Amino acid sequence: MLEFVLLIVGLSGLWLGSEILIRGAISLADRYSVSDAIIGMLILAIGTDLPELFVAFDASFRSLAGEDLSGIVIGTAVGSSIGQFGLVMGAAGFIGVASRPTRLMLRSAVFLVGGLLALAVFCMDGEISRVEGYLLCAIYAAYLFTLIFWKTTNTGKMAVAELAPISHAVAFIIAGLTLLLFSAELTVVSARDFADLVGLSNLSVSAIIIGMGSSLPELSVCIVALMKNRGGLSVGNLMGSNVLDTFFVPGVGAAISPLVIPATVLWLDLPVLALLTVLVLGFVYLSPRGVQKVEGCLLVGIYLGYAVARVTLNGT
Repeated sequence: MLEFVLLIVGLSGLWLGSEILIRGAISLADRYSVSDAIIGMLILAIGTDLPELFVAFDASFRSLAGEDLSGIVIGTAVGSSIGQFGLVMGAAGFIGVASRPTRLMLRSAVFLVGGLLALAVFCMDGEISRVEGYLLCAIYAAYLFTLIFWKTTNTGKMAVAELAPISHAVAFIIAGLTLLLFSAELTVVSARDFADLVGLSNLSVSAIIIGMGSSLPELSVCIVALMKNRGGLSVGNLMGSNVLDTFFVPGVGAAISPLVIPATVLWLDLPVLALLTVLVLGFVYLSPRGVQKVEGCLLVGIYLGYAVARVTLNGT
């Protein structure tokens, strides 16, 4: 089972690289009057989603060489999104997530729903083409534009004297990116080999193992943020991460090499993601309770049911 051990090592490297990079990013962001929501949806979302991005890059470039690893790209993107709203948000419910009906996060909600619809339409013919990949990337760029040019201040900003020097933050960012690069290569290769060994499809292994493993940075950030009463960071991070996973990860992968989409993605993975998205948005924006233990149990239960169904169906 060397392949499984290497897969765990690769996922651990992705998690550690993200943690190092996030620490540097937050240190830089807290020097300026940037809101927790912006830090969560922009800086943390991109930072915690670098594992998925690096995996998509590596798998897509390998597909250019003639080895179809589309299942790894789409499985990582969709599986990570399901893990973040099911497993991570569900776990956060045991600490308590307050309702946050802010205008800025509502914009992310619009992009989340739009991203799901666009991804479903593009998957209907069994392939996401390069042109469709470029469109997904362009929509994500528009999303970033709305975040960057939305002026807001950070009520949880730390005093500059308490922050590490900028040189330290930059060093953390460079070290994190380097570790992510090597860990992504190890993760893709070992995931492919492990799938062959146990008789599972690349899609199933990516959606469950890589998807769950790549959600660890979001889980870490979410728990720490809630413990420090900075709930805007946790909710913003999960919202921004799922927008990135829906648009940019499959978009980049398809732009490099067109993605072949199994039929099960349309009638299992995307419907489960749509259900979790509707529930989370309802809990966060419509319910005065937010996400508490009952809601958390429901989200985790849906995720566990999905995991069983995904392994049983095996992407075929």
